[in-house]
Amino acid sequence: MSTTRRKYAPRLPAGQRRDQVLDGALALIAEGGFDALTMEAVARRCGVTKPVVYEIFANRAEVIAALLEREAARATAQVLEAIPEGLDERSPEDLYTDTVRAFVHAVVESPDRWRLVLLPPEGTPVEFRQQVERVRAQVTEQVNALADLGLKAMGGPDLDAELLGHAMLALAEMAGRLVITDPDRFPPDRLVAFVGRIAHSLPRS
Repeated sequence: MSTTRRKYAPRLPAGQRRDQVLDGALALIAEGGFDALTMEAVARRCGVTKPVVYEIFANRAEVIAALLEREAARATAQVLEAIPEGLDERSPEDLYTDTVRAFVHAVVESPDRWRLVLLPPEGTPVEFRQQVERVRAQVTEQVNALADLGLKAMGGPDLDAELLGHAMLALAEMAGRLVITDPDRFPPDRLVAFVGRIAHSLPRS
């Protein structure tokens, strides 16, 4: 008769266990979309039993709600940290390039989070998409303001600052998507170098 005892996951403080469960849920969504997220799958991913997961979240809906709230807050903090509040001693071209560099590296550090933001899978709740759009609108305002300051500092060219800001944001988002979907073909250095060349191609007066 076997006397082997089942190994149990070590007890963690509630906050750490909660983050562990949410990390597991995020990884499942990144790999298989929201359909892959079940309480059993989360438990298996975290190496714990289902009762451990149920001690923290009553059901799948609670896991998803908590996960999306956490990831929206963390993504917002990362992107706002990457955007400078105004011009500094760097040229406008270098400032924008450095901003995109910081953003791309944030994406590389947290690819599952940014896949959810930049490439939301089927089944992503409407509330999360709306939250992303609200943050994007806030970021767009800041980027547009920087574009306006940059054009003035450069003494031209005669470009629409608002449209330039939208183009700058779209280029950064494109870089983020490419480094997620094909990081070997589009590594950060290649993406940032391209952005820098685009920025420095704008004529000065």
